[in-house]
Amino acid sequence: MATAAESGARGLPVRLTSWVGRRQEVAELRNLLRGERLVTVVGPPGVGKTRLAAQVTSPAAGGFPDGVAFVELAELADAGLVANTVAVALGLPGAGTPALVAASRERRTLLVLDNCEHLIDACAELVAAMLRACPRLVVLATSRQPLGVAGERLFVLSPLAVPDPDEVRSAAELTRYSAVSLFADRVRAVLPSFEITEDNYPDVARLCRGLEGLPLAIELAAVRVRSLSVRQLSDRLGTRLSLLTGVTRAAPQRQRTLRGTVDWSYRLCTPQERLVWARASVFAGSFDLDAAERVCGGAGVEPDAVVDLIDGLVGKSVLAVREHAGENRYRMLETLREYGREQLPAEELRRVGRRHRDCYAARARRVREAEGSPDTLPLCHRLRPDHPNLRVALEFCLRTPGEADAGVAMTTDLHLYWQMGRLNAEARTWLDRLLPNASPDGPRKCLALLYSADYRLHEGALERCAELVAEATDLAARTGDEALVARARFTAGFLAECQGDPGHAAGIFSAAVAGFRAAGNRRGELIALNHQGWSTGFSGDPDRGRALVREGLVRGTEYGDRYARVYALASLVMLEAEFGAATTAARDLRALKAAIEETGLDRWDVEWLASAGWVAGRLGDHARAATLYGITETACRTQGIAMHTLAAFEIPNARHVQSSREALGDREFEKHFTNGAAMSERDALRYAGDTPSPRAGTDPLTGRQREIAELVRRGLTNRQIAEHLVISLRTAETHVAHIMTKLGFTNRTQIAAWVVERPPPRRQAGSRVGGGAVDRTRR
Repeated sequence: MATAAESGARGLPVRLTSWVGRRQEVAELRNLLRGERLVTVVGPPGVGKTRLAAQVTSPAAGGFPDGVAFVELAELADAGLVANTVAVALGLPGAGTPALVAASRERRTLLVLDNCEHLIDACAELVAAMLRACPRLVVLATSRQPLGVAGERLFVLSPLAVPDPDEVRSAAELTRYSAVSLFADRVRAVLPSFEITEDNYPDVARLCRGLEGLPLAIELAAVRVRSLSVRQLSDRLGTRLSLLTGVTRAAPQRQRTLRGTVDWSYRLCTPQERLVWARASVFAGSFDLDAAERVCGGAGVEPDAVVDLIDGLVGKSVLAVREHAGENRYRMLETLREYGREQLPAEELRRVGRRHRDCYAARARRVREAEGSPDTLPLCHRLRPDHPNLRVALEFCLRTPGEADAGVAMTTDLHLYWQMGRLNAEARTWLDRLLPNASPDGPRKCLALLYSADYRLHEGALERCAELVAEATDLAARTGDEALVARARFTAGFLAECQGDPGHAAGIFSAAVAGFRAAGNRRGELIALNHQGWSTGFSGDPDRGRALVREGLVRGTEYGDRYARVYALASLVMLEAEFGAATTAARDLRALKAAIEETGLDRWDVEWLASAGWVAGRLGDHARAATLYGITETACRTQGIAMHTLAAFEIPNARHVQSSREALGDREFEKHFTNGAAMSERDALRYAGDTPSPRAGTDPLTGRQREIAELVRRGLTNRQIAEHLVISLRTAETHVAHIMTKLGFTNRTQIAAWVVERPPPRRQAGSRVGGGAVDRTRR
């Protein structure tokens, strides 16, 4: 690399391209150099350690009267020459460590050692000796692993910030990502007309994300834009090691291709570290130590040695480590993963792939075994960081002959996990792909059919669901398994519910509850009991429905099943909002919110969101209700729920929506609905969780309507109201109908309860109260 002889600075690399991004890192590193004597910049290959050190070093020269020496060690292969190379860089005669230390003892110097990793021991020994004897010396090192010297302060350099292609909505949004800025700058160096436009920004976002924010990869990709479009480059990233070549010939040999810089890291590893690197390449996303020991151990690597080998790979910047929920998780850049995968022969790749599948299948099995117990939800939460690895394991089952049954078992074991994560569509897709290759009478075939039917119900595919239920019911009857027969009844009841026949569904759910209890299946019992209560209430017997749901709530608490308790509370909210007192519904909604927070769920089911709108409408806050209905609309799309086909729920929901629309008027309703639909998921969740109270000082009823509502509370019929107020029967009927519409009610009992809960708001002195005598005088 070219160098410059500057006043007070020796060996600094000449900048041939502009500096882009890294402002915060530059400031932080300069600050560290003011207070620390040894700072080592560590990071993966291609992350820009050398460039950062050079950027920080040049302005620092003024703080060191005896200058700055930048020593490039990448091309030095002989560890015995390290001290001599440093001496020359400092302007001293070539000498060994003792002479170098003696000559530097009184110097106020910044010594930069670039690319120490292949000479790590020699660099560590020299730095330790110089720091002990030279109190005014400051050392800045760059390396793929720490020097391991006492007093060393590590500065971990991460890749540049990259966009999430699914979140970016315009070209302007990309400008805040430093990876995109670097890419655009380097492309313009070879193609001056290049611009990020509304047409190409999705491809630019996808490419920069795929390049993982690695400056070297970005610069190599930019050169390729001379012959390939951004989209073509992005589509070819699966072979990035062979694709990303061709940077300027002035670059060091190891940095002229992406493969070259990774080869450099590979050669630094011990044979066992290389083996673990290769085996760890089967992981996707991040993984924990337990998984590493299960997957990477054996056949040349003792399981007990894996922890030290993983630590070595972290030290060499092959693996990044981050703490999550009290344990370390490890992650490998896709570039390094691709390289590691290339080191595995086909037979070894199959063996490691099977060990990986077995590891995550065991975790899935623990979720099923814990269903209905207090351990269920914690296990599901712990699996969430493993989601990419669950997909890899299922993909192994799909593409490996003879493994489809194992894939079906794993998918069904994860049923509660899919539900918690609102991943029904993904679960259904895995079953659709696995079942055709599974054994026709496999042990999980019946359960898989029923779960697939459940998932299709949420998507609105009722006809296909009915076919699957019929097939599974026949299979369950032939097996004689009580739990399977009960599960088939449950899904049949769910189908009847969605078809708009809650009365029929309630009877089916009753039989399912009995079957689950006989089989000792607590989880099934609670879910079926909850649906039985809901269907009973919405088929005309709300008191019996409440009693059944509350029974499930008590049993769920007794069993320690917090997830079932959430669903029971959600059913109570809907029953109270439809048939009971608004304040009771609001109280139950607050209990539901608390239960959701307690379980750690980060999403609300669409039915919960809609029922929160019901409660808001019942309390007279129709603007909030309309906003919640807009949130629900977006949630239906993101969660893959076809709520309009779930007839038993959609019928009352449509009535509540219409009530708020009529109360606000079309224009005002649409305004709030649109605002809700446009909210981000995080904002929507926060808004839904802000449970409402009756609005102080407001009254949705006019004075005359308030007067008539009071007469309804006293038990007067429409005819009696007409006689009392000296109005026609038709007028009294119209007033009562308007009151029900405004409040979202369906019967007079609800009006009476509302009047008790909501006394008229206090009015200013002299204002007219809508009492009967006043009205009659006015008339």
